[in-house]
Order: sequence, then C-alpha cells, then structure tokens
Amino acid sequence: MGAVVVQMEIFPSVTEVEKQAVRSLLRRYPKMKLTVELLKDKARNERQQALYSEWRSKVEDIEMAISLIMDPEVKRLIEYRFIHGNPRKAAVIKFNVITDRSIDRRINEGIDSIASTLKLMGASL
Repeated sequence: MGAVVVQMEIFPSVTEVEKQAVRSLLRRYPKMKLTVELLKDKARNERQQALYSEWRSKVEDIEMAISLIMDPEVKRLIEYRFIHGNPRKAAVIKFNVITDRSIDRRINEGIDSIASTLKLMGASL
C-alpha cells in the first residue's frame, strides 16, 4: 500500500460566497470603524459591549488583511474605495490613468487577497 499525500494550500482558494462576504464587510467598514472609535472610551452596556468586541475584531482583521496586499496600486484602490468609503465613480475619476475595467479588476484582486488572508487567519466571513 502506498502512502497518500495530501497537499495543503498555503493560501486557501476562496469561493464566490466568501468574496461577496468580504465585499459586504468592506462596504460596512467605515461605519464599523467609526462605531468602534466612538465606543472605545465610553461606558458600554451589555449590547454595546458585544457589538464593540465583534466589530473591533472585524476592523482589526480587515486592516491587517489590507496591509498584507502586496501590490501597492491595488492597496491604494482598496483603501480609497472601501476604507475611505468612496463610491466606485469617485475611484474611476481619481485613478483616471487606469481604465474603469482595470480598476474593477484590481479591486477584485484586492478582495481576493483580503478574503484569502481572512480565511487563512480563520476569521469569520
């Protein structure tokens, strides 16, 4: 009998559902970040504490995953579009040396990278 070799992926591939979950997280990021900042130094009730803990963890995970994006242009686009909460149209105008299709493609690369990192870390999507 031969040995069975199992190969693990260093960066696990992500599904479309996971990519959509990351996109949704990124859209909610500005509100989550602001809420965490406002609740940080405030006396919190039980519900606020639960929300603060959950969102703080998600905000930290998102920020770490974005910082691990290797392509600086992709990272800038993700930060401009989602971290600063700008609409797609504003990104197309600001990054006008890149076609809108290329912007969409690079944003998708960033979302793939973020989803892979979050999955690798075991973060809930």
